[in-house]
Amino acid sequence: MLLGLAYEMALQSLLLSRDDDVIRVLRRVLNDLEIDVEVCTLPDKAAEQLARKKWDAIIIDCDDVHGALDVLRSVRLTTSNKTSTAFAIINGVTSVRSAFELGANLALEKPITADRAQRSFRAVHGMMVAERRLYYRHPVDLAVTLKYEDKNNHRHFEILATAINLSEGGMAVKLKSPPPDMKAVATLRFILPGTHNWIETPGTIAWFDGEGQGGIRFENPPFSVKEHLAHWFNQTMNPEKKPVPMPVKWRFWK
Repeated sequence: MLLGLAYEMALQSLLLSRDDDVIRVLRRVLNDLEIDVEVCTLPDKAAEQLARKKWDAIIIDCDDVHGALDVLRSVRLTTSNKTSTAFAIINGVTSVRSAFELGANLALEKPITADRAQRSFRAVHGMMVAERRLYYRHPVDLAVTLKYEDKNNHRHFEILATAINLSEGGMAVKLKSPPPDMKAVATLRFILPGTHNWIETPGTIAWFDGEGQGGIRFENPPFSVKEHLAHWFNQTMNPEKKPVPMPVKWRFWK
């Protein structure tokens, strides 16, 4: 697989366009990069897909699909896709600056050629992979301790939990008892599977269903924790141990 990453699923992209040339070129380029693409020709359908799931790349044909700018603007307002990589395809009406202000990370100007499209997507592939890793859930079965401090009474208490999946941004857990306060920050402690590395990081309850199932979001983890998690996921998802490229800055391709 490209860059040696062994994900269970290929990167996923959503393309809103009615331009046959754009669709043809991007299908070929994305296929070569092992990025799956779903094409929508109507803005309502694209908006529905944005609300339904997370996409690694969102490509909007801004000037040749009526209502496309509203879809681009809505990307940053969705829960799942507010940090996804967004491409704006422009055709002399929308400016590059306007596309960026609406939330695009990159802008591509028509006519789209295979060479320019390939350079664009290759440039941000590492960024897309890094973003996917924040959401990638690896199944685990490990004990987690949540330590809460009551500063008013100068005491602390702990909640025991079992993590059922783990990402670089958080974990899903089964809690032994309900959280005391959904907004309270706890200190999480657990050992990464297959290692002797203790992880200790702040975290908050992102959601709780009232029946013991919950999600925990890591809050500003220390750099050492980020390193341990990144190394563990590299070992877990990248058996060939090839280096993963760093993300690049936003660019405009002409």
